Amino acid sequence: MHRNSFLKKLKPISFGAAMADMALLLLIFFMASTSTEPPKGVEVNLPKAQTEGAEQDSVYVTISHKGELYFDGDPVTLQQLHDHLAMRQSESDRIISVTADKSLDYEVVARVLNVLREQNFLNVVFMSEPHEKENESNVKENN
Repeated sequence: MHRNSFLKKLKPISFGAAMADMALLLLIFFMASTSTEPPKGVEVNLPKAQTEGAEQDSVYVTISHKGELYFDGDPVTLQQLHDHLAMRQSESDRIISVTADKSLDYEVVARVLNVLREQNFLNVVFMSEPHEKENESNVKENN
């Protein structure tokens, strides 16, 4: 009987506050350790154009000045690019960010665009460098 009365005196302890602290710490850790930059596969000289920000949820295809392809930072052949996209058909609504060197022949870019079209990845944006403000004002003054 004495033992039973001891159990009745114990009060339940809630760990809710500690769990909320842990969830917040995990959230901060994952936010700090996640990269938001596109993958770096190769150095590319971008053409200059009027630009807008690219979506962070993009799939990146990079074409070097030698015509080498990179898919999300990994080197691939044209056939491997086709295969990667075929495996990601459920993601065909995602934006494809194509980064191509400005000195590249358009024929190489056209082959990549054909693969994207064949796999129904039609949301394509081209990465470029923004126009410099000085050049724009000089052009306006000369006209």
